[in-house]
Amino acid sequence: MVLACTNLVSGASWQIKINFEKSTVDSSPARISRTTISWRAADGGHYTLDRKSGSLTAVFASSTGGYFIHDRCRPQI
Repeated sequence: MVLACTNLVSGASWQIKINFEKSTVDSSPARISRTTISWRAADGGHYTLDRKSGSLTAVFASSTGGYFIHDRCRPQI
């Protein structure tokens, strides 16, 4: 499954590819439940996707305390 995700602030868009059989997102190991999909990506971010709303939260650690990014994901048409 391919989802198109859009940053709610900047409007930037990107895609994620979920493989339910292999439990991966963009080839990163993922935890897939009925309600959420979570994974750690190569960019160091910890991502959590709410499967019902499409809300995607990315958490990045940093020496200044880290930051969050909020996106909205929908099936790619």
